[in-house]
Amino acid sequence: MKFCKIGIMIAILTAALTGCESESSNNSAISDDIYTESGYPIFKDGSDVSISFFAPLRPKVSTYDSSINPTTAHMESKIGFNMEFVECNEFERQQKFNIMMTGGDYTDVILEAHNSLSELALYGQQGIFIPLEDLIKEHAPNIQAVLDSHPEVTDTWTLENGHLYTIPRIGNSTHSEVPYRMWLNKKWLDNLDLEVPTTTEEFFNVLLAFKEKDANGNGDPNDEVPLSGAMTTGWNINPIPFLANAFIPCAPISDYLNVDENGTVYYAKATNEWKEFLKYMNRLYEAGVIDPLMLSQTDDQVQKLGSHPAGTILGATAGGSVSVFTNTTNFDTWTQYIVLPPLEGPAGVRSAARNPDYGQATLSITNKCPYPEAVIRWADYMFTEEALIWSQFGQIGNARIQLAPDDSLNIIGGPAKYTRLPADNAQDVCWNRVGPDYRPPDYDLWFTAKENPVEDIEKVLYESAVNHYLPCVPEISSLMPKVEFSLEESRTVIDALTNINLYVDQITAEFITGIKDVDSGWNDYLNMLDKNGLQEYLAVNQTAYDRN
Repeated sequence: MKFCKIGIMIAILTAALTGCESESSNNSAISDDIYTESGYPIFKDGSDVSISFFAPLRPKVSTYDSSINPTTAHMESKIGFNMEFVECNEFERQQKFNIMMTGGDYTDVILEAHNSLSELALYGQQGIFIPLEDLIKEHAPNIQAVLDSHPEVTDTWTLENGHLYTIPRIGNSTHSEVPYRMWLNKKWLDNLDLEVPTTTEEFFNVLLAFKEKDANGNGDPNDEVPLSGAMTTGWNINPIPFLANAFIPCAPISDYLNVDENGTVYYAKATNEWKEFLKYMNRLYEAGVIDPLMLSQTDDQVQKLGSHPAGTILGATAGGSVSVFTNTTNFDTWTQYIVLPPLEGPAGVRSAARNPDYGQATLSITNKCPYPEAVIRWADYMFTEEALIWSQFGQIGNARIQLAPDDSLNIIGGPAKYTRLPADNAQDVCWNRVGPDYRPPDYDLWFTAKENPVEDIEKVLYESAVNHYLPCVPEISSLMPKVEFSLEESRTVIDALTNINLYVDQITAEFITGIKDVDSGWNDYLNMLDKNGLQEYLAVNQTAYDRN
């Protein structure tokens, strides 16, 4: 969780200080006569309605235009209004959103801005985002039922003033709650007659053996890379969350803020347990088992490392799935790897970094929208299985999904509904899940298992989560939740978090590589955290947590 996205928050603060003209919505001028009473289409025959959406492009999606994207064409035909998209790529999202909002030329609907609670509160106070709770109660039974069954999501996104300014995306794959995995080359373990490590010490010894004993068996004892990853980019490809949880339970989603049994907020990276973790990482580095490029390389470079043309040279890496280090169709490569269960550290800690589903802020309606009821009714359709399949995969029978043959079984041996197809070359066949929707708890069981279970990555992810990672997650109450900050508190958070993260990223690399000694430099490290605003940052979070 990121409490504040810096670029967006700066734009909001500017708008709050300079004032933002709040257009009066012309909702009252719209006659109820144009709406159908229920179901779809939403508008009566003869209506020609267009609604504008801000929507960053998802991977494998070049446009949402209905002339190219079949999911948009389906939605328009189903719901009965035209969808006009203001598009941008993901890297431009914050900048484009900032410019649009501060300039006042914003769309009827905002999709995928991933606004924080503070941002929603500020836009709501200015009248730019309209409250949604009454619209949901009146027009969205699917959304209301899901919110009622997920009170933690409802509580998270309902602000202190009682209003809900976003419809969150709710529900993930089972393995998404524990996405910080370590992948270990089981073939190399077998080559060296080694057991799967269960402790940080055993993991160290395995990596050392990978380095010294020609683990890939090609006759060259020097071409193996025991442990790699990327600390700056990629899908959970940074090994730190996995390894740190053998020393102290913590999670990136809470910015490494924990809550102790007394309700006190503290920073995991300022604890003695984190100090011991850094010493362990330095030990790995000094032994030559950490790829030096891990501190600076990109996820693309890890892909090349994991798909080396001369053969397998990678021993272990972190990642949300095998796709971070090789193509999912490269069975001969990725099936050499297993998901390593959480390790036990020297003090007996064994934990898995948790990613609780608080929901994601994926839809807000602005005061420029003349048809809020229509948007809510469309969003309610998005909370159906049919719409989820259309959004995530596209039309059944395309290059990504088809109906499961009779008697097909899912990954736990039950009946399956759909068969997923390799999506590596599927372009512009769907939305790739943009906007709000709902994945129910049995979502992973909708799909057929592959005939060869060894080649079924979804089965691997599901079973590793259920059998090894989820039993080790910390209680949600021990992680700092999403909280709403006041304008002044937001300023403090922005300044402190920016400075703290920049400093910690730099000093962590220096501790790992030995440029700075962890023991002798620890007190200076703590002092510098305070100089960069840690105590003020903790105080603001404590106040917001107590108020929550």
